[in-house]
Amino acid sequence: MTPTRFVNADRAARRFGPHRVRRMAEFLLEGDPLADAAVDALAGRPAAEQESLVARVLAGAREGLGEPLAALEASLSRAPLWFDPDRADRGGAVLLRHGLLSGLSLGFKSLVAGYCSPAGNKPLAFSARLTEDTTRRLGETARFVEAVCLPRGLSRGGDGFAAAVRVRLMHARVRAGLRRSPRWQSEAWGLPINQYDMAGTILLFSHQLVDGLRQLGAVVTAEEEADVFHLWRAVGAVMGVDAELLPTCRADADLVWALIDATQGPPDEDSRRLTNALIDSAKARGAPEAYVAFTRALTRHFVGKRQADALGLPAGPWSLAPSVVRSFIRPLEVALRRVPGGRGAALKAGMLYWRRTVEQGDGALTNFPLPAVERFA
Repeated sequence: MTPTRFVNADRAARRFGPHRVRRMAEFLLEGDPLADAAVDALAGRPAAEQESLVARVLAGAREGLGEPLAALEASLSRAPLWFDPDRADRGGAVLLRHGLLSGLSLGFKSLVAGYCSPAGNKPLAFSARLTEDTTRRLGETARFVEAVCLPRGLSRGGDGFAAAVRVRLMHARVRAGLRRSPRWQSEAWGLPINQYDMAGTILLFSHQLVDGLRQLGAVVTAEEEADVFHLWRAVGAVMGVDAELLPTCRADADLVWALIDATQGPPDEDSRRLTNALIDSAKARGAPEAYVAFTRALTRHFVGKRQADALGLPAGPWSLAPSVVRSFIRPLEVALRRVPGGRGAALKAGMLYWRRTVEQGDGALTNFPLPAVERFA
């Protein structure tokens, strides 16, 4: 039975085709069997033993793992035929080079777009981590993005590869915990952290992030955009996202994003709570009120009037600020591309921004450990 979160199916079928809408609905009930079996095999073992086994999976040591962990390791050892590490590196460089602009787009467009999903936001809302420990949570997200974007980050042994696998296992553990929780409403929300929502997450870090950069005035060419999509297609493959849902180009990404947007309801109270916690977290880091007001206006600029109104983000005196910022950034971006060495200098500066962001949020200290199942019971 299709979860009730899947709305406007008839209208979506007329727009996208019945077969596509039916398939998207099915993804609400599909998880990640390899990772789910692996965390079941780890359950009940001492934390040190769990960490040792995960480290062996990451290192490619298949012997002595047991069938579920060995099966996961075997799947991870086969890089897809289409994967081009040079393209992935170029895609990562696009996001790293834009530094602060990428950070703003990630924080106030990508993450907020994810919070807008009134069912997809439930695993995060139930964990309470974003509202209780916002700075560290954002640091972990920045660490993940930095790790996969650095050169050869997705190679076996790379920090990005390890982070993607660990986040995949963390999602499987959360999925197991939420399925046992009496609070989880399967008939309404489907499987926790299902393929529909996992696909949306990959698009948040690629499709939505690139769109956010352009909204800020950044120059991202079609070739650079394709490299970004290639990188996150590879990240999605490592994280267990179904190949059907991983876009190969802008048209694919537009289709999957539009299908998700057309079949989910408007933001709910959890959406508003998570968004306000994100925006207000800057106060805890000592940011001036003017910065908070700017990011609130920027969020409204990013997500558009319909979603902003639903999130309770009213228009105000700072509403024109994003357009003013864009008017400065656009010519600067064009100049950097024309000046010899300009993009190289921007990449160095952008990498320094990401490193500082990670360290401020204690993201450098995390190894994305498996949470306790009991936390979600």
